[in-house]
Amino acid sequence: MKKILTLLFLCGLTVVANSQTLMIKQGSVHYLVPAAEMGQALVSGQSFTIGLKTYSIDKVSSMEVLPESECPVTPATIDVFYDLAAGASHVTIPSDVAHLVEAQLRGSHVTLLQHPAVDQEITYVLHGSTNNGSFYLDGKFKATVILDGVSITNPDSAAINIQDGKRINVVLKDGTNSTLADGLRVADDGTNAHNACFYCDGHTEFSGTGSLSIAGNVKHALTSDEYCQVKQGAGNIIVTKAVGDGFHIGQYFLLEGGTITINAHGDGIDVGAKKNPNTELNGKVMLHGGSLTVTADGDATKAIKCDDSIEITGGTINLTSKGGAVYDVVAADASSAAAIKCGATFTQSGGNLTMLATGKGGKLINATGMVTITGGKLSGAACGDIYTYNPTVDSKSHGIKSDADILISGGEVYVAASEDEAKAFKTDMMFAVKGGIIMGIGGKKSTPGADSTQGFNEYKDVVVRAGATVTYDGVSFTVPSDYSNTAAKVIVSKAGL
Repeated sequence: MKKILTLLFLCGLTVVANSQTLMIKQGSVHYLVPAAEMGQALVSGQSFTIGLKTYSIDKVSSMEVLPESECPVTPATIDVFYDLAAGASHVTIPSDVAHLVEAQLRGSHVTLLQHPAVDQEITYVLHGSTNNGSFYLDGKFKATVILDGVSITNPDSAAINIQDGKRINVVLKDGTNSTLADGLRVADDGTNAHNACFYCDGHTEFSGTGSLSIAGNVKHALTSDEYCQVKQGAGNIIVTKAVGDGFHIGQYFLLEGGTITINAHGDGIDVGAKKNPNTELNGKVMLHGGSLTVTADGDATKAIKCDDSIEITGGTINLTSKGGAVYDVVAADASSAAAIKCGATFTQSGGNLTMLATGKGGKLINATGMVTITGGKLSGAACGDIYTYNPTVDSKSHGIKSDADILISGGEVYVAASEDEAKAFKTDMMFAVKGGIIMGIGGKKSTPGADSTQGFNEYKDVVVRAGATVTYDGVSFTVPSDYSNTAAKVIVSKAGL
């Protein structure tokens, strides 16, 4: 022990003299002490203390003095290094937060536990690659997680599991491509508790211009138990696979920038509502910018689904629902597939929204509340046949369906509904056209009501071939190659008619 303590003081003198860094290794956990803190070293019995961290001498495997240029210390920043070749990992922790975070490592499975006393934001940077590892973080204070081209595959559970109910800033480091994939671990009772490849108990905010690919091989790809935001200037997020939902969000989803691509067997984006009705923006989807492409191919799945309203003000959105239709047998409720399903209102004032629904009974927009379009461009086709649950309950592939009013007062709207008794615009309430450029094609006609202030023309028995362009009154709509209609009912409206 005397030799170790002597070495400690010699290291301290060397560090102070040469502005170097002392690395204290406890197995795979490496603590970094900058020169300025070495003068605070205190020795007592079988331990020594630097700053607020006490080290047991019997747990110290080695100490090494390194040039500051080779081993810089970034305050409040913890680095996790995965080593695929070694099948292991190590963590470096700067001395200013060494007393606040406990690190536990098992091979490449890294667990970091923040002390309840944490009152400053700590940054965690993930590097390297592993095919049998994970990152687990638990705490009660907001944090930043930087993905620095990291590749994590966990064959047993989630690749990233953040059990922190606060804001987590997820930074996709510029110029890097990170990948995450999960796997299945079946418990003794045959169940599996893991929810997503990337799970966050709190709020996730994505930034940084790098790329992130996520494969949800068991259930969801990304789960954010509170809100999820993708910031302006963000990079690429790609869900290559999701057995469940692509994004499973517990409060609201806000897209301001970036490029998101989702391929899911469940819903593409599913936003629920918190139990407290006063929760901010509860159950809402807000698309204000960026690019979003979603393909959902499971039965009764939706490209976007939310418990409350959907608002589109900008961006480029491409939604495809390929699933069939499945009814809720208990409620006998027509829960068919849809590009968009919202539990309240749908509003669009900007952006470019393109949709395709190919499954039986699938709709482009299925809204419980009012549908309001004042700007932007909306186009799409619902191509499926009627799905019949029983002789008295069925689901038709309508274009835009609302349980309330449909009001169009601006923008461009091009909608095709199935030739099998479906309407381009379906509501039992008010359908009013007060502006914009509109073409609706369907198996049954959609006639605007008396509240409309803009003129319209109707045409019947129109033959619409797959991929053809339909033109009337100077308004043209090129239908998708999946769509055709041998006796279409067409409505056209624009200023001056």
